[in-house]
Amino acid sequence: MLLRSLTKHVKDQNWFAVFLDFFIVVTGILIAFQITNWNEAREDAKNRELITDALITNLIDSINVQSEFTTEINAGLSSWEEAYAKGEQPDPFYFLISGSDTAPDTWAVFEQMSLTELFDPVTLFDLTFFYSELDGIGRKYTRYATFVENRVLPGHIDNEDVFYKSNGQLKSEFVANMNRLRTFQKETDDLTRWGKCLVYRLKAERVFDKSCPRADYVLVGASEQTNPFEEK
Repeated sequence: MLLRSLTKHVKDQNWFAVFLDFFIVVTGILIAFQITNWNEAREDAKNRELITDALITNLIDSINVQSEFTTEINAGLSSWEEAYAKGEQPDPFYFLISGSDTAPDTWAVFEQMSLTELFDPVTLFDLTFFYSELDGIGRKYTRYATFVENRVLPGHIDNEDVFYKSNGQLKSEFVANMNRLRTFQKETDDLTRWGKCLVYRLKAERVFDKSCPRADYVLVGASEQTNPFEEK
């Protein structure tokens, strides 16, 4: 209809009508593009909200689980150290997680959701680094658990005096393995702080200039700040 009208106006050399027809066509195209952009923006906002909620839920679950781990490890190590300090020879304390030793690769799932289009570079760095550290700690724990299953548990089951030297000192291999557990405990504590920082920032819904490790000096071994998650 509009094309026939445009053709007629050109033949009649009615240039004002021709200009008006072109204006209507161009305006219609621009409005269509703008509506598409609005729909895409709304879809991006919805996707970001859904992914953010999923990330927060996963991080909070991770924080809660890690807190339970460190509480149990603290209690076990303290009890062992107290008995050892009294001159007793308690079996080495060990900590085994029920079920699989390896956590599911949650980050691989999130990476398939085009996160680069939904989050700023600092947030992406924090999330990538956090889940990379979580995976690394999990791999270290797997090595620790393998030693426990192969060397510690048989001694517990057989009730043999395989853990101590003749002078009453714990053998170096078991000392080293308990030190691995202490390292796991420290790294888990740091990761818990990091997870809390990420939850705080995802809920804040604003852009931060510094990554969580840079804003929270405890994560890099310096003294604690009053509010480690808020930039000064």
